[in-house]
Amino acid sequence: MGRIGLNQGTFMQSLFTFLAPYLTSPITWISFTFGACIGSFLNVCILRIPQKTFWKDLRSVCTHCGTPIPFWHNIPVLSWFILRGKAACCRQPISFQYPLVEAFTGFMFVLIYWKFPFVIRSGSQITLDSLETIRFAHAAVFCSLLIICSVIDLHLQIIPDVISLPMVACTPLVVFLHPELDWQSALYGVLAGGGSLYALGLIYYLVRREVGMGMGDVKLLAGIGGWLGYQSLVPTLFISSISGAAIGIGVILVTRSGSMKVKIPFGPFLAIGAVLYLLFGQEINQFLFYRES
Repeated sequence: MGRIGLNQGTFMQSLFTFLAPYLTSPITWISFTFGACIGSFLNVCILRIPQKTFWKDLRSVCTHCGTPIPFWHNIPVLSWFILRGKAACCRQPISFQYPLVEAFTGFMFVLIYWKFPFVIRSGSQITLDSLETIRFAHAAVFCSLLIICSVIDLHLQIIPDVISLPMVACTPLVVFLHPELDWQSALYGVLAGGGSLYALGLIYYLVRREVGMGMGDVKLLAGIGGWLGYQSLVPTLFISSISGAAIGIGVILVTRSGSMKVKIPFGPFLAIGAVLYLLFGQEINQFLFYRES
């Protein structure tokens, strides 16, 4: 027991030593705050896009009584806890989704900044690395779109075309701006991404005579392939399939349904695979394809 405790203590001390420079950096907390504010906007998109009311009200309103929400009740993450999870106007419960999406988006922006640190500090002078800034912006927009798609898919089991199709359409712009992505990789990514899932869905339908893969997933993977290149597709599908199967088995065991026909949206798992590849693509490729025998 003593040895285990010592090992755990040594591990935690090493982890803290490693993370301390990142956690004490003002840019880390600025990234989290900025991401949380973006997350607040993503919540608006998640709510309004399926309802097709995105442009109906410029101000946020209570989903229960329609009362406009003052800005001091709309502070990302904090307001939910200050209000104790209830609307100030009508005391109806506020979904925990709101602070969760805000905090998660903030956390993702921190990870993205750690991956692409575009702020260069030299003594008292601060400059921006232009290429890292582009990489950060690309990753931040990409992850934000996937968060919207994932939460909507979890709620309604749909991936809105208004997100996935513009992702595909904006691929040429992404190629033009991104310092590493080339047009061949992006084009092959769109075609192979959409084509692979479409083929799998068609085969499943021909064999089982029922729909097993929604077209929303097809379009989303086409967008992922366009934004990350065709090299991302195999790792993304591998991670999403493994994680989706694990969750599916877990749901079957917890619900004790005994049925293998449990409907689980695949979009969030595609998002998990794509984001992990975005952040750790080199390590994932090393694990999948270049391990020494």
